[in-house]
Amino acid sequence: MKKFEGKTVLITGGTSGIGFATAQRFVAEGAMVFITGRRLSELNLGAEQPGENAAGVQGDIGRLPDLDRLFETIREKAGELDILFANAGLGEFASLGQVTEAHFEKVFGVNIK
Repeated sequence: MKKFEGKTVLITGGTSGIGFATAQRFVAEGAMVFITGRRLSELNLGAEQPGENAAGVQGDIGRLPDLDRLFETIREKAGELDILFANAGLGEFASLGQVTEAHFEKVFGVNIK
């Protein structure tokens, strides 16, 4: 039996780099993997390449309606979520006087929500 057989995994930011490599490994170990991303073209490639046990769900993890839709999709297709790999993150630098509420909301939304 594979290490993650029967487990459901969500990987945020799983379309490239560490997130993508992690998705491939979880699929190889038997998990059903959901990958999120904002850009549909990268999401489709990222979800197809690990294998048939991977699915992409487009959305912005900083937006609560997108998160609701993501978890509803997981609930419909897999029942429950066992593992969350919170890989998505961003950093934008600005001097203290240049930080706007929109800037804060974007960074906080992706990195914290």
